Amino acid sequence: MKRKVTIKDVARHAGVSSASVSYVLNGKNKVSASTKEKIKRAIDELQYMPDLTAISLSKKQSKLIGLLKILSHDSTLPVFQNNLYYNEFISGVESVARGHGYDILLAGISSADECSQWVQRRNLDGLIVMNASGPVAEELAKDIAIPMVLVDGYDIQAESCHKLNIDDERGGYLATNHLLSLGHTVIAMAVGAAADSPVDEQRIKGYKKALSEYGVPFKAGLIFESGDSTLESSLHTGRMILESGEPVTAIFATSDALCLGIMRVFASAGRRVPEDLSITGFDDLNVSQYLTPSLTTISQDILKKGTKTAEMIFSALFGCGKEIQAEVLPVELAVRESTAEYVNG
Repeated sequence: MKRKVTIKDVARHAGVSSASVSYVLNGKNKVSASTKEKIKRAIDELQYMPDLTAISLSKKQSKLIGLLKILSHDSTLPVFQNNLYYNEFISGVESVARGHGYDILLAGISSADECSQWVQRRNLDGLIVMNASGPVAEELAKDIAIPMVLVDGYDIQAESCHKLNIDDERGGYLATNHLLSLGHTVIAMAVGAAADSPVDEQRIKGYKKALSEYGVPFKAGLIFESGDSTLESSLHTGRMILESGEPVTAIFATSDALCLGIMRVFASAGRRVPEDLSITGFDDLNVSQYLTPSLTTISQDILKKGTKTAEMIFSALFGCGKEIQAEVLPVELAVRESTAEYVNG
């Protein structure tokens, strides 16, 4: 294995002191322009890589942003393996972090104490909490001292944390209103976990509002909970709806991932989309427009959501904005091939 190049090697190669190399690496203007140029040339020629751990200790910065998913299971595997939403969100965060010279550190954690230890152990500069609801998120908002953004944290009352949501109620309304406008009145709603998810609660509010405007009574028996939004759960949800006996002609699912399994189950039973069943999703994952039929869905621009979240963290880190930010991003309906007018008989 090739020996690691050190600051002393760079100094010797450039014909300067180790202190001069350190000044250049730390961005301090204590050497002449010509000396700085010699040092940079030596760094390139020797392919020197700075010791980020040492820099972290000296500057009290790790150049790391924590990206946290609060777990209800013991593992992140079901969450990140089977829910494509996170791929796009994390990509947005990472692109902004990389532009600032930062790395992201991803973790799934089930308790506030575990998170606090992780933050201290890794010397994190900032923290992003995804799906920030429930008692763990509430405790984190009170205890974590570094800049933090809570994503989808409707039930968290925190004056020291930035918050980023989307207009989930509006999304639920738009999806249901679209199906009603096509003549559907028996509309099932597939959700992840309404009892534990403020996000699903907001989308159900939008669903109820649209039904009310059309004079269609709300029926609790048409809400089907999968427990989560994984691909495996989507198959279970499809079977629940199919076996319920309800004369469902349309479904509003609170994630595109849920639509995938539901559509497969109904196709296996000989129910065609959209001829026999109209279905709308929520998220507008990249894959949704390439399905057959392509999926009508609520577009929330997940990549932009990730980039906006990261921008909020760096604004706090760099002192660009002293006030706590709370922002709600808009949504819109993307009409594609999976919905059609209801034809009786």
